[in-house]
Amino acid sequence: MNKSEVHLQRAADMRVEESGSAFAALLRGKGDEIRRDVFLMLAPEQTASGRLQVGYTIVYPGCTTRGHEHADREEVYYFTKGCGVMGVDGEEYEVAAGDTFYLKPGPFHTTRNTTDFPFEFFWFTIKVD
Repeated sequence: MNKSEVHLQRAADMRVEESGSAFAALLRGKGDEIRRDVFLMLAPEQTASGRLQVGYTIVYPGCTTRGHEHADREEVYYFTKGCGVMGVDGEEYEVAAGDTFYLKPGPFHTTRNTTDFPFEFFWFTIKVD
């Protein structure tokens, strides 16, 4: 098979069909762009130490998380699906499925989905002494 017989299309480069009824298009409307679902998998009170928290987040196409900061917790993100941007105190880092991102306590951080596909990740926090 030669190169003219195949075509590679990367999912991150695909765009949703332009249609007013497409979910991704509806999400890109003006206004509040914070569209995500957060699933709390393990709360601190469910752990022996009371310091660990685990969750899973889905950020929808073209949307973002609200963002937050915590002076008393370290946090690790493990990206499982899609790609996007991790914003930390005004700096931006491109991240994708398979990446791990560590945050020390303190900085404001948020995630943004830059594609037309869901962006999903696990996050883990642990309270520091």
